[in-house]
Amino acid sequence: MYFKGDHDLKAQIKIVLQNLLERTNASKESDIRSTFEYPSYDPRVYGSAFCQMSKPEDCAQCLRTAKKMLLRGCYHNSGAEFYSELCFLRFEFYNFIS
Repeated sequence: MYFKGDHDLKAQIKIVLQNLLERTNASKESDIRSTFEYPSYDPRVYGSAFCQMSKPEDCAQCLRTAKKMLLRGCYHNSGAEFYSELCFLRFEFYNFIS
């Protein structure tokens, strides 16, 4: 599935990723997991975020970097993941969250 130039889809992906960042940053735990589904349009967008670190600000910075990377080059794909030693961010157009 490839969605080149679909601005509505990019907006949906931005909403999912931003929601994940806000939910994850609001947590005070060191092992932080968040999921979010944006079902308003077809295709639906699903997302997941994860951080495991002692400083919430490190998690926030890592996820902001991940969001930028995914939006810069991956939003027109059917899904994408960002892995680092500090965090993980993912979106897909199928429900991988169970």
